[in-house]
Amino acid sequence: MKKIDAHLRRALQEFSKGYLLKRDAAFAGMDFENLRTELAEVKDKALSRCRELCAQFEAKAHEKGAKICFATDGAEANRLVHSILKAHGAQLLVKSKSMVSEETQLNEHLLRRGIEVRETDLGEWIVQLAGEAPTHMVLPAIHLTRKDVAHIFSRRLGKDVPDDIPALVELARNELRRDIFRAAAGLTGANALVAENGSAMLVTNEGNGRLVASLPPLRIILASIEKVVPTTKDALLLLKVLPRNATGQKITSYVSFIAPSPQQNLHVILLDNHRSEILADPLFREILRCIKCSACLNVCPVYQVVGGKKYAHIYMGGIGTLLTAWIHGLGESAELADFCLGCHRCEAFCATKIRIADLVIALRERINRDLRKPFWKSLAFEGILAHPGFTQAFFSSCRASRRVLARENGFARDLPPSLERYDRFRALPFPAPKSLTQRVRERFPQGQAVQWTTKIVLFGGCLVENFYPEIGLDALRVLTRLGYHARLGEPCCCGFPAANSGFRRSALKTFRRLMDGFTDAEAVLTLCPTCTTMLTRLGPDLMGTKRGRIMAQKVVPFSQFLLEREKLRLQGLLSSRPSPSSVTYHDSCHHKHVLGASHASREILEIALGKKLQELDEPDACCGFGGSFSLSHPEVSEALLDGKIESIRKAEVQVVALDCPGCLLQIRGGCERKRESIEVKHTVQVLADRLCQKR
Repeated sequence: MKKIDAHLRRALQEFSKGYLLKRDAAFAGMDFENLRTELAEVKDKALSRCRELCAQFEAKAHEKGAKICFATDGAEANRLVHSILKAHGAQLLVKSKSMVSEETQLNEHLLRRGIEVRETDLGEWIVQLAGEAPTHMVLPAIHLTRKDVAHIFSRRLGKDVPDDIPALVELARNELRRDIFRAAAGLTGANALVAENGSAMLVTNEGNGRLVASLPPLRIILASIEKVVPTTKDALLLLKVLPRNATGQKITSYVSFIAPSPQQNLHVILLDNHRSEILADPLFREILRCIKCSACLNVCPVYQVVGGKKYAHIYMGGIGTLLTAWIHGLGESAELADFCLGCHRCEAFCATKIRIADLVIALRERINRDLRKPFWKSLAFEGILAHPGFTQAFFSSCRASRRVLARENGFARDLPPSLERYDRFRALPFPAPKSLTQRVRERFPQGQAVQWTTKIVLFGGCLVENFYPEIGLDALRVLTRLGYHARLGEPCCCGFPAANSGFRRSALKTFRRLMDGFTDAEAVLTLCPTCTTMLTRLGPDLMGTKRGRIMAQKVVPFSQFLLEREKLRLQGLLSSRPSPSSVTYHDSCHHKHVLGASHASREILEIALGKKLQELDEPDACCGFGGSFSLSHPEVSEALLDGKIESIRKAEVQVVALDCPGCLLQIRGGCERKRESIEVKHTVQVLADRLCQKR
C-alpha cells in the first residue's frame, strides 16, 4: 500500500467516535458482558443443533405454505433464485440488504441472464449505481460523501442532483418505490430464522425491507444456515443486542417477522456454502456466532485507516478475513490476514465473544502450512529468534557497530532512501550499549543484591532486554525498595512474534524453553503486555498441557502485582507532594483488551504522582506498532501513530506513561521524528523516579 486516503480516514474515524458515544448511551444501565455471554451461549447451542433446527424450520415453514430449498454452495443458490424467477416470468427483482447475496454474487449471475436487479437499501443502491461493492456490512456506502452521492445520482439518472441530504433521500425514495411497486419479485435476507414457527426476523432502518417482503407477488428469502435459532425468545435476545451494537440504537426503525401463509408465494433458500465444514472444525466454528453487527469494523484501527475496499474480499475486517478463508478460500484471505493488527479491540466489542484476533493467528498458521511462508518472516522466526545464540550474536554485532550506526541520543541513523518508508514517520531505536542481563550482572556481581535463587522472576522481553534495559533496572529498584529480591528470566524471546505470524513450531519451542526457567518461581512479573499475553494465553493454548496452564497462573503484569500486594506500602514510601509533571496514559492494546490490566497501571501511576492522570481524548486508540505489522504496512502504522501523537499534543502534557515497550518504541520514535519535547516512559520508570524523590 503506497498511499492512505486522508479523506476516507477522517470520515471513518469521525464515524467511529460518534458510534462509540451512541453505543454507550444505548447500552446505558445494561450489562453488555452478561448480554453477549448469554447470546454467545444461545448461538453455540443453536450451532450444535444446526441440522436439527434447519429441519425443524423447514417443516414449520413448509407446513404454513412456504417452499424450502437447500443450497450446497453459492452457485447452487444463484441457480435456485434464477430458476424461481424464470418459472414465474419475473424480469425485475428488488432486493433488501443481503450480505449472503453479495457472498454468492447473485446480482451478477442474474444480470448475465437478462434479469434486472435493483437494490432498495439506500446504501446498497448507491454502491450499485456507482458500480462498486459494499465497504461495510451495515453501512454499505460509508466511504462516500454526499457530494460523491450527488455526483453518482447525476451521472446515472441523467439529471443534475444537488448535494442536499433531504433532496438526495427524497430522490432515492421516489426512484426505489417506483421499482418496488412494479417488481414481480422481492428478495430479502434474514437476521434470524425461528425454528419453532418457521418465521424469519428482518431488522432494518428503512421501509424498503418491509415493502420488498410484502408487496411483490413472488417473495424469496436467502439466508445462511447458521441464522437458525430455536425460539422467538432467542431471536428477541439477538434483537436486544444487535441494533445497540451495530448502530447505537435501542431498536431499529423496522423489525419484521415474516411468517409464511398459504396466500403467499414465499420461497426460502437455506445456504450452506462451506458452513458445515466450519461447524465441523472445533477451533473455528465460533465464527458462525457472528450476527453481522459490524461493531468489530466500527472499532478496528486498521479499517478506520484503509476502509472496506482494501480490507475486504466480500466480508470485511478481521471477521471477514475468517469467513473469506472458509467461504472463498485461503488464497483470498492471505492478504487480509496480514492486515490484522492483533489489537484485540474487536473482541472487546463483539456481540457474541468471538476470538477474532486469536483465530486470525490460527488462520495464518494454516496459510503458512498450505500456501506460503513470507521469506523475511521465516528467516526471522524460524531462524534468528528461534535460536537464542543467533539472537545474542545479532545484537552483539549491532553493539559493535554502534559508533557508526547510532546517534548520540540512542536512535539509529536514518535508513537509506530505498527503505525510508520504515523510519520516515518514527526514529528507530538502536540496541542499548549493554543488555539488561549484562547491566544487572555488572551492577550486582555474584548476586549480592539480586538473589538468583529467589522465587520472584522478572521477565522484560526482547525490547527491554536489548533496547530499554533501564526499564528492567528501574523495576528491580522498585522491587528492592519494597523488600523483594528477584532474578531475571532467561534473556530470550517469549515466542509471541512467531506465534502471531503463524509459525507455531518455532513459537512453541521458544515458549517451552522460557517456561523451563519458571518452574520454581512463585511469581513471574512481566514488563511487556505482549509477552504477558504469550505467557498466559497464547503459549499455554499452543502447548495444550496442564503444565502450561499452571505456569500461566504464576504470570502477572508488574503494576498489577504491586497494586494487589503492595498498595499500602507504596503509599507509605511515596512523597506526599504531588508531582509537578503533567502526565497522561496510553492504554496499550494487549494491556487493556487482553489482560484487562490498564486499571492497575492507572491506579499505580496516580498513587505515584499524588494526583489524577490527565486523560487523552482516546486513550486506547492504537499507536500502530503491532510488531511486524509496522514493517508489513508502514503506511497504516504511520497514520495510526500520527493520530496518537496529535492526541498527545492536544493534551499538552510533559510525560506519556504506558506499559508496552513496543508502544514506547513507536510513540517515542514518532515524537523524536516530529521534534515533540514529550517524554515517553514505562509506568515502572515513573514509579521508580517518584520513589527516589525525598518525602
